[in-house]
Amino acid sequence: MQLLDVLLYALIGVQLCISCSQLIQLSSSLHWMHQKQPFTPQGTPMNNIHILIPVYKEEAVIKTCVEYFDKLARYPNVLIHYITTEKEGADSATLAALKQMPEQYKFSHLHYPEVTGFKAHQLNWAIKHILSTYNSADHKATYFGIYDVDSRPEVEVIKTILYGKDPVYQQPSIYLENYRRIDTLQKAGALLQTKWELCSNIPVLRKYEHCFQQKQSISTLPNCTGHGLFIRADTLEQVGLLDTVTLSEDLEFGYRSVFRNIPITLLKEVDYTQYAPTFPATIRQTSRWFSGEMGLYRYYRNEKQRKNKGELKNRLFGLLVLKRYYTTLKWAFGAPLIYLAFLVLIIRYPLTILLAFLSLFLYVYLPFRMICNFTSWAKHIGDRKNFLALPLSGCIRPLLNSCGPFHYFLTSPINKIRRKPGTFVRTPKN
Repeated sequence: MQLLDVLLYALIGVQLCISCSQLIQLSSSLHWMHQKQPFTPQGTPMNNIHILIPVYKEEAVIKTCVEYFDKLARYPNVLIHYITTEKEGADSATLAALKQMPEQYKFSHLHYPEVTGFKAHQLNWAIKHILSTYNSADHKATYFGIYDVDSRPEVEVIKTILYGKDPVYQQPSIYLENYRRIDTLQKAGALLQTKWELCSNIPVLRKYEHCFQQKQSISTLPNCTGHGLFIRADTLEQVGLLDTVTLSEDLEFGYRSVFRNIPITLLKEVDYTQYAPTFPATIRQTSRWFSGEMGLYRYYRNEKQRKNKGELKNRLFGLLVLKRYYTTLKWAFGAPLIYLAFLVLIIRYPLTILLAFLSLFLYVYLPFRMICNFTSWAKHIGDRKNFLALPLSGCIRPLLNSCGPFHYFLTSPINKIRRKPGTFVRTPKN
């Protein structure tokens, strides 16, 4: 056996260990979510909540969005704001659809007046507009909740925020809202994305929250998601509004909050959201997500250059940035390397195919089964008669998930040569 073979087997061994670790994390997250207790309000709610939903070319889905979020608007002190943009026009189809909604639905319509800008610009403008309109409001009792038009949060989350005191709250994202309306390949992608939320994002946020409670040094960098995110108004004054340079303003805000020692509280009420309905849409969406992760050093450097550098004097943050980059690069190159290792070793040693089956069993089949069997989102999963087709799609889906990062690697230098900024590409909804 050659040295290369030994290295490839070692790589596969590491992958099998990671798969087992992810199964443990997945089981822990599902158990944690299953322990959710009904919230019992005590006294009068003290907080005011402004839910912000930026919309752009969403005329096909805005009606169902308004109908769903009306459930949240029925709570006291809760206002829903739909933010259209001049980029789509003052007489857009989205705005026309909003105006056609019956008066029984309570919401506010705000119109971002600029023809340039993306989601972060709409949100920042809306936040400043609302704070100036309600200038007498207590900023320590005012929360801004951010959702997308395809978000379907568990309604109970509003009770938690109405009585909450923490500066930032984050809901877990479960990418199963349109599960029954997408093809098998995309279903496999939705399950893998949900698996990542349960195996990585939830454990990291739980650990971050625990470190704050125990006054310990943090061991990893959590990230925020731009839907199911609640930020207290005084925290926005302290940390600043959303970054308008990056295309992933949610990631940047989460990392900036960590750099400035702002606690982030993970909620057990989840936000059901859509997975990209087509594979090309997935590539564009994940390319944008990857660009946000690759910009982490810029976020870190910007914080280092601030006049008050007390929060980042410890070298720990530099190590955590490198650790996060390892995770990011593993997203891009991990699956291609593993598939290449299996291909080479199966050609040389055919019995290696047994390890390939074991890997797929641990990385795809068992996680898919655990997620599909979780009762809390059974209504989104629906009938599981063709469940065996999912692991078959899951065999190639991890490799396809590297297409987004490689799309970024290809387009980023081209855009720089052409002196063209990154462009926010709207993900279609269904």
